[in-house]
Amino acid sequence: MSKVTFVVEFEDGKEPAVSAGMTIFGGKLSAVSWSNALEEKVFSVHECLPSPNDTVLLFDSTGEGWLIGWRSMWMTFGQKETGSWQWTFQNGDIDIDDVVITHWAPMPEEPEAAQ
Repeated sequence: MSKVTFVVEFEDGKEPAVSAGMTIFGGKLSAVSWSNALEEKVFSVHECLPSPNDTVLLFDSTGEGWLIGWRSMWMTFGQKETGSWQWTFQNGDIDIDDVVITHWAPMPEEPEAAQ
């Protein structure tokens, strides 16, 4: 059985009524989260990947810890995606062959500058 995750933003107080087991898009609803859980979660790269070119936090299990990077798609000469990709890091001194990325997380919101 397959599962699909939807993230839908509703205005405060306008969330729809839902219940476990209700039918939605021809399937049975099995879980609901009324929070920003996806924005605060750490994801295994074996479960899901960030969207191409989205800057995220990447965790290297070989010792570098958290890095800033993104998923760079390989393109043909006609600028069509080949389906292949590689991690690219903000720090250009990091060699892709020296790291093992196991998890990723969305970048946190930037703090407001002090006045």
